[in-house]
Formats: sequence, structure tokens, C-alpha cells
Amino acid sequence: MKAALQTALVLGLLPLNAYELHEWGTFTTVSGSDGSLLAGLEREEEHLPSYVHHHPGFDQPPHLDGFPFMRGKRMPIPVANVKVKMETPVVYFHSDEAFSAKVNVGFNGGTISQWYPERSGGEQILRTDPESGKPLPFLDFAKPYSGSIEWQIDVLSPAESRKTPLYNPLDLLQWTYSRVPEANTVRTEAGTTEGFLFYRGLGSFDPGFVTRVTPDETLHLENQTGGAIPYTLVYERNADGTSRWFEAGGIDESSTTSIATSAFKSRPVGFDVELFKTLSKNLAAQGLLESEAEAMVKTWWKSYFEKPGLRVFWVLPQEKTDAILPLSVDPAPDKTVRIMVGRSEVIRHKQEREWLKMATSDNKDEVGAWSSLIHSDRFGLAYSQRIQALQAQAKK
Repeated sequence: MKAALQTALVLGLLPLNAYELHEWGTFTTVSGSDGSLLAGLEREEEHLPSYVHHHPGFDQPPHLDGFPFMRGKRMPIPVANVKVKMETPVVYFHSDEAFSAKVNVGFNGGTISQWYPERSGGEQILRTDPESGKPLPFLDFAKPYSGSIEWQIDVLSPAESRKTPLYNPLDLLQWTYSRVPEANTVRTEAGTTEGFLFYRGLGSFDPGFVTRVTPDETLHLENQTGGAIPYTLVYERNADGTSRWFEAGGIDESSTTSIATSAFKSRPVGFDVELFKTLSKNLAAQGLLESEAEAMVKTWWKSYFEKPGLRVFWVLPQEKTDAILPLSVDPAPDKTVRIMVGRSEVIRHKQEREWLKMATSDNKDEVGAWSSLIHSDRFGLAYSQRIQALQAQAKK
């Protein structure tokens, strides 16, 4: 790609600032067996290096007015009705020349709560009501909300990028996985350097992908995104460490794919090399470099494939990504590749019945186990909401 750009520049076919921008990231949702999206996804799942930036004012008590306070997400006030976690979008630049750029990303439906390197502008989380001056008890994503972030950066030349060390003693392994050798280094006005731009957040919006599991354990995947989903993979990790997965391929707009999960082939305990290669290859087929696709899979491997549960991975249509995360870059790239993967956690009927029994049991050990789950699990708040809904239905 770089050689082609260089040839085009020499021939005068492209402007001097011709370059490509590549981005990958993940949205996480949790749904009941009936397809209902569940709230309570504000808990931390993958830790970030301590040097990552966040909104100021991170000094509230752990709980306030019954609403959980997410210390891991570095929010200055508690949050409510979080139905979507936007996880780790990273933006790479590929250019044969150095240039300066202004990058703006919006988030329709949520807040951009963490980022790196330091931003030059963006949303501010209000801690007090602008009219009354009284402290705001929490940020409710059931109400319309739009976040944003801006960076003013220098994109270094390939030669200078190679000479610029990116190592930081506070690095974490998942963070370093995201660095790829082909990307240009970016540098802020303050002199901070990194191999990409990073951001993530919390919010509530309808991704348009509905997952339902019928009592016969058939998984139904319905595409209501407004565009064609190019790739889908279904994965289940069992409690004993074995796993099974199935490639469901693409799903046309307004179409439904049904899969009998009992037909999945069980795979042994251990690192699944075939799964790693398959997912990386298909992400690269969407436009990412092979190194970028592998970086994404490596970064999320433990969370994706080493935690029990049934989940579906699907690539968002380009128009859906652009609607949720509008991107503006000056100067504009010659080519933009944005690959956002929806990660839909699905609760089976059998699991719901087991949890409902635990939550309503007269056995203190079962009640204690249920309490431990909802207080410690990454999706515990969502599980609790689902069981409360089932209890309410049973009373009708």
C-alpha cells in the first residue's frame, strides 16, 4: 500500500497528504434469551495502563443513591442504563510522509470516557446541574446523550516513526498488542507519542442486531442494522474449558439466520489456533492489514474466548459504524477502513432457569452464590436485571 501511494505521489495522481486511516474496535451488549438488551454494562472488563486519560473529578464514593459507581471506567459520577460498552477502538495512520491532522470522533448514544494520548478537545461530563447548581446524582443513558473527542496531532514519517520508542514501563500486554509495525507514530503538541489513537466509552443505543434463543436451543440472529452484515461468528465456552464455534457468514439487511447450537462441534481445552487464524483472516478480509486484524484478536482473546458463555461476533455495516461514531479528519484520508465488531453476549433459557432458581431459593448457599455472581461478574448487573424481569413475569 505504501509503495503504491509513493508511486502515485511521484506521478502527481494524489495530493501530497495522501494516506490511509484504519480503525478497529468492539461494541459489547448482553441480551436475555428473548432478545431484550440488558443494562448494567458499566463494570470494568479489561484494565488499561494507568497513563490513559479520563474525565476529571474521579473522586466519588463507590455507591451513590443505589447506583453503582464504575471506578474502572473512570467516570466522575455514577452511571445508569448502560446497555452498550464501546471497547478499545484504535485508529492507525499509514502514510509515506509526515503531516499534521485534526481528528474528531462523535459518539451518538454515549460518552467517550477514556482516551490516549491526551485530547485537544471534546465533551465535558457535568457534575452539577447548570441551572440549579446542585450536584447531579448520576448520568442516565436512558436519556439522549452524544459524546465527542478531538485530537490535534502530528503524524510522523515512517523513518521518524521507526526511530521513536513507544515503550512505557506502565504498559500492559493487551495495550502493546495494539501496536503494529506498519503504522505511523502519532505525536501530540505536548510531545506524547503512540502508535495509534485510542478511545472507549459507555452508552445506550440499539445496535440493530437481535439475538434470541428459543427453548429448543436454536439461536436466531436478526439483522435490523439497516445494512448488510458481512461476517458473523458464533462461539460458546463451556464451564469445563471446552469450546465450540460456528461461522454464520454474512446476514443480509432485514434477514434472520437460525442456527441449531446443538450441531456445534466441541473442541478441546487449550489455545484454538484454527479459531485465531479464522477470525484474523476474516477481519483482514474486511480491509484491515493482517497485523491489525491479529492485533485485535490478540487484544481481546482472553475476554472473547476464555470466559464461559455463548456470544456472537459480527461486523457492523459501514453505515452503522459511521452513524454511531461519526468521524471527521482534516486532511481527509485517501482511504478509510473502519471495522467495528459487535460482541453480543447471549443468555440461554437453561441458564436463566438456573439463575432464577438460585435467586428465589430457600437454600442460603444458593442465594449466596447468586449474590456473589451478580456482585462480582463483569455482567452481573445485567444478569440481575434479567432475573428480576423473569420474576415480575412469573407474578402476572
